[in-house]
Amino acid sequence: MEYFALLKMLHGVAGVLLFVAFFALAGLCWRSRTRTVAAPEAGGETEMDAALAPVAQGLAPTDPAREAWEATAVEAPRPSPWPALCAVLLLLCLAGLPVSGWWLAHLAARPLGQLWLLGSSLLFLPGSLCGLWLASRVAGRKPGVRLGLGLAVVGLLCFGASLGLMVAKPV
Repeated sequence: MEYFALLKMLHGVAGVLLFVAFFALAGLCWRSRTRTVAAPEAGGETEMDAALAPVAQGLAPTDPAREAWEATAVEAPRPSPWPALCAVLLLLCLAGLPVSGWWLAHLAARPLGQLWLLGSSLLFLPGSLCGLWLASRVAGRKPGVRLGLGLAVVGLLCFGASLGLMVAKPV
């Protein structure tokens, strides 16, 4: 296979993976809206309530009944690895796409001053910032659905417009 064609194919795969990572992060952000803990006013239990439950029942710290209660306590579920994996995939794509894009432009002998190259480079910056901000919020377990989905939409629009410029190559 020709070197240029292989690089072009890898650049395209990285672009598809970038969109997959954005959609996955947006989906994780959307899914997080249903996984919030019930507030104490709504009858939910806070961490302090759970920690003080044996004391409220009158169990001493060395009481065997307290040890039995602690042994039957349910462990918190492990955090999902998907936000971190999506963030790593996004970072790899964000780091690799400008390098492979510059390399493709160099091999094709295209001047970097063409308007479509400059426009797509300018759109890449806000899209990257939205992606990094979204990945940090989702991986930090505080996505905030409106902000997270707004970041995903802005990032996808920037990268979609950049993809449109790359495919159309208006001169």
